[in-house]
Amino acid sequence: MKMIHSKFFIVIALLIPLNNYAQNIVTTDDLQTLVGEWTGSLTYMDYSTNNPYTMPANVIVQKGKKNNQFILNINYPKEANANSKDKIKLSKDGKQLNNHEINSKVELPNGSIQITTQYSGKDNGKKALIKNIYIIGTSEFIIRKEVKFENSTDWLVRNEYTFSR
Repeated sequence: MKMIHSKFFIVIALLIPLNNYAQNIVTTDDLQTLVGEWTGSLTYMDYSTNNPYTMPANVIVQKGKKNNQFILNINYPKEANANSKDKIKLSKDGKQLNNHEINSKVELPNGSIQITTQYSGKDNGKKALIKNIYIIGTSEFIIRKEVKFENSTDWLVRNEYTFSR
């Protein structure tokens, strides 16, 4: 009987990490609700003034040529020269978003999901840890970039798109 209990606990101990790991896998179904038109704003930290600046922004999200890509056509109603295209690309194994490893995928109380990636890079010419947070729901879509500069303990919100429909 003691042998059966120890085998049972070994199996459970092995399954727990696999379950937590699987939670960080994102599927195209998780991103499908992005398709359509969204209205909102972009707020970014203006490093020249050290103050946040907010401007209207809208986005039309379409499926890309490949099943794992979503095209973002970003429109700035008051600054048309800033209009741009971007994309969200999911790796085939669901472990990376825009070529950055997915650190977490969490379902929020309102039914939206929050996907976080984190990587080393540069911001404003300085080495930094960069975190991209995507909140995706049927009526909300947020893309937030947070930066923690080398030798700092504080995260700074570099920019945030907040869309709704």
